[in-house]
Amino acid sequence: MATPDLLLDIFLTFVRLGLTGFGGTNLAEMERLLVGQRGWIDARTFANGFALGQLMPGPNLLAVTHYGLVIAGGWGAFAATVGFYGPTAVLSAAAALLWKRHSAHPWSLTFRNALLPFGGGVMLAGVLVLGQTSIHSWAAAALVAVSFLILSKTRLNSALVVVGVAVVGALIGL
Repeated sequence: MATPDLLLDIFLTFVRLGLTGFGGTNLAEMERLLVGQRGWIDARTFANGFALGQLMPGPNLLAVTHYGLVIAGGWGAFAATVGFYGPTAVLSAAAALLWKRHSAHPWSLTFRNALLPFGGGVMLAGVLVLGQTSIHSWAAAALVAVSFLILSKTRLNSALVVVGVAVVGALIGL
């Protein structure tokens, strides 16, 4: 049974992660907190949760619900999901209203363009974290490369690629 203190800790941890995931979730920071610092889940659970989250419709990081469930059951899933998405949704709505009101100002385009490199860096850090966890053999590296090529060169749904790679991985013993 999850204690109220643990649920509050989960909630506040995911509030922090949700509010610092500009332009996409900072997977490197999430992995550092959940696996390294808190020890709530292991690296394999982290990678599997991310892959599972990619299969679900909706926001691409529904893995936070899975992580909360693994950590503390149903209430942990609730705390993680509300913590991650709640404050961000409120701030996003406020930012959208502010952006709409001031979009004609020259600083708005400058600000947006200044954030683009940061978003790329955050995404690359996430790729490194997932790569370190999931690429443990030449076969795994080949599946990563094939997945990348399929997703970058076709319009195939990513959920189909995840299922296909999972089947191939199981068949070859990964």
